[in-house]
Amino acid sequence: MEPPERLRCDPSPAGNDPGDRQDGVVMAGGLLRAAYIPFRPEAGYDPAVELGVAFLDRIGAHTTAIILAPQKSSIEYSQPLKRYATNRTVLTPLNSNRIGGAFGRPTLVYAPALKELELAMRYAGDQPIAVVEDSSFSCARWADEIGAINMVERRFHAVDRSQEHQRILERIDFAGNNGWGDAPRLRDLRRHLGELQQIDALNKDEVLAYQLVRGRHGFYESLTHLGKEIDKISRT
Repeated sequence: MEPPERLRCDPSPAGNDPGDRQDGVVMAGGLLRAAYIPFRPEAGYDPAVELGVAFLDRIGAHTTAIILAPQKSSIEYSQPLKRYATNRTVLTPLNSNRIGGAFGRPTLVYAPALKELELAMRYAGDQPIAVVEDSSFSCARWADEIGAINMVERRFHAVDRSQEHQRILERIDFAGNNGWGDAPRLRDLRRHLGELQQIDALNKDEVLAYQLVRGRHGFYESLTHLGKEIDKISRT
């Protein structure tokens, strides 16, 4: 992929042009907010890391970007990542409460599960984020929700759902005070999840991605609780 000096919102080969979008996914001046590098077993992690680094470098984030990984030892498994980590902050779930100056920084997210992806969204804020997907956790729905550029397929991700589907997701978010923990909110949540099921739109990854990107209750503990409730409904 050969983007210009600053990676801008040019139409993708598939014809998706996000340049006119007003949903907060594209930053001021057309600078992209998010890149998604899906896992490919035939390629492994090193080429994916290089694509993530290239994205951050080309939007001018080389000197300010941090790395977020499941643990510090994860860095050792990828030589490109190990080089990029030199003199750079490495954030993990374990050290996140002890690292200063990591909020509001462009972020390279390496092999995240839900906990790491939530942490990355919380720390990066509206700064650019590049996610190098792990083989065990799909980030495709996150990429759809945030409108990420797919650095492998050279296209922009987007959501495509009905107004009814959208309204149910919004109602789930509205019901989420206290993390859907008290009896009235939990009752509302279960009703709305049932509504998604009735229109054949109950997808755990999508509901969690909506909360991560657009919702008000994207903290890991709340997402874990939400995921368990979705699993219960899905089994009925």
